[in-house]
Amino acid sequence: MAHYSLLEPRAPSLIFLYLHFVKIRTPSRRFIGIVLGIVAFSTFTAMGYIEAAIPFGIAFAFIGHKEIDTTPQKNTIFTFIWFFLACFLCTQVSQSFADTHIGLVIIAHWRNFVAELLMLATFPLLLLAITLKPRLSFAVGVIPFLLLSLANYYVFSFRGNELTPMDFLAIGIAKDVASNYNFGWTFNPTCGLFSYLLILHMGFCLKPAQFNKQKLVRIVSAILCVAAAGISIARLPSVYVMSWEKMGSTHNGFLVNFFAQIVTTLKQVPEGYSYEITEKIAERYAAHPTDSAAGTVPASTTSADSTRADSTAERPSIIVIMDEAYADISTLNPEFGDTLFYKKIHKNTVKGLALSSVYGGGTANSEYEFLTGNSMAFFNHGISVYQMYIKAPAYSMAVHLKGLGYETIATHPFHRQGWSRETIWPLLGFETTTFLEDYPQKKKLRDYVSDREMFEYIIDKFEHKKKTLFLYGVTMQNHSGYNPDDESQKLQVPLKRYPGYPDAELYTGLIRESDKALKYLLHYFEQVKEKVVIVFYGDHFPGLNKEFYKEVYGKEFTSLKERQKLYKVPFFVWTNYESKSIDVPLTSLNYLSNYVYKVAGIEFPAYNRFLSDMQEQIPAMNSWGFYSTTHHKFLNYNYADGKEKKMLQDYRMLQYNSIFDNKRNIIFK
Repeated sequence: MAHYSLLEPRAPSLIFLYLHFVKIRTPSRRFIGIVLGIVAFSTFTAMGYIEAAIPFGIAFAFIGHKEIDTTPQKNTIFTFIWFFLACFLCTQVSQSFADTHIGLVIIAHWRNFVAELLMLATFPLLLLAITLKPRLSFAVGVIPFLLLSLANYYVFSFRGNELTPMDFLAIGIAKDVASNYNFGWTFNPTCGLFSYLLILHMGFCLKPAQFNKQKLVRIVSAILCVAAAGISIARLPSVYVMSWEKMGSTHNGFLVNFFAQIVTTLKQVPEGYSYEITEKIAERYAAHPTDSAAGTVPASTTSADSTRADSTAERPSIIVIMDEAYADISTLNPEFGDTLFYKKIHKNTVKGLALSSVYGGGTANSEYEFLTGNSMAFFNHGISVYQMYIKAPAYSMAVHLKGLGYETIATHPFHRQGWSRETIWPLLGFETTTFLEDYPQKKKLRDYVSDREMFEYIIDKFEHKKKTLFLYGVTMQNHSGYNPDDESQKLQVPLKRYPGYPDAELYTGLIRESDKALKYLLHYFEQVKEKVVIVFYGDHFPGLNKEFYKEVYGKEFTSLKERQKLYKVPFFVWTNYESKSIDVPLTSLNYLSNYVYKVAGIEFPAYNRFLSDMQEQIPAMNSWGFYSTTHHKFLNYNYADGKEKKMLQDYRMLQYNSIFDNKRNIIFK
């Protein structure tokens, strides 16, 4: 498939759009139609899409062949008909960026289609009320929505999921890593551009509308604008937001699905919530535990070292590493064959797979789940808890360990503004935070600090610690995108069973580099006499070509059980001292602190005692669903029943209290 840079002279030019706004006589309009037809035909032909080149070329030439000449009154009527027809057609242009059809939305949820249409018409109607120029109002008014749809196209191309409001909160990170992505000018944006120009060209074949009652037109346009905005916004709270692949665009319409996520990010009080209810829940866990309930990790999910906490015992230093995009693709198909290092660690190790709530991005949400024990299950898709909800000191693992006398450090070898970490980490209890400027930056891969350099930095922090250390580190080496360039090609690992996926080959090479660095890290701490716990986990699956994943897995990821396969990340908790080893079939990131406290011999804080009971009943959960021990399968939260439903309700209320209620429950103090 041919790709064109936006800056190449062969790329479609917007200069013709400008020509439409100047006063052009009929022959010139015909000439522009022919020129646009030639440009469209040539562009699609050069890209190898002759089936699109012919109809676009003919349509431009035919529509521009003759100006529609009629009475001023009829011309005004025709102009308004074109105006609303153009808004309707632009809903399909918006959908085409997501490679789907507006007809599917009409079939699935016609109310969502109406909201999509009205939403897209809002700005053009507003401009019409101001300018009284229908063609100009449409031409300019739909541009913001089309640009948003274009952004969705590229985000989906890079990561396999649609654009979310959270992506705009991470725009600084996106800007910094943009050089690793290929912004090729492909069929979808080209088709969208020429469709937009064709609709606009149709309008300029009409004479400019002349309004005898200009004040009335302004008033009616303003009323329609307000009505369109009001009706579309009123629909948003009832929209079931989807973010798996392009299901949001297919079922809801892209614009409706996107803006519904903004509406649903407003904090929602759990039904029946009150501080008094959380007190009753906490009564079972806030009291000092008895011997039999000293923070036991459920035997059904793990059998970690049963040694109880002892306040006089030496507590180990704890080093946690969340490795960017570290995933085990062989979990999709054992025949993939690339055996990761974590599978070879057996002694003094608790290891397995954990459900993450994000795919291809959203790293900060994986941080949040691990550090707080809270779950993204009770937030809507497409939000960043760090940037939206954490505005004051909040309970976390760092807060608890600092209270036990630990030195708390958080580090990330990239820009401090990313996910607002420079603000959020101190609120989560970290006394010291370090970022890219604190690293030597002498060992880089793809212009990112390598895992090896970061692990050397962590060792240096350990050697110079002031007291028992809790260090939380987030790597950068394996961050997307994965388009090989001349320098990174040497990292590519040929995948003979799955040829034709250079992004997967580069990613595989990067993971092998991570494994080398991990071996180095564990080898160092094997020699250390002081007790140390190393925790390692991936934040999410990488956003590789979806066709690659389908080929490896052998089919589409259709059911909830199958989709969860792309949310399972490896983890291990290793000690340099004698501890019991266990393989964990499946857990989730919100529960990992249970394993850490247990292996470290630290008495469970009250919230983890609750999480321990929660894990006994629901061993794994994420933003998509949970594993039901009652029904022995993955379920959507709407289908929870019995004790599982009650536990989820209690969990949601405690989590709400920990974030939003000014009166915090005692277990979060």
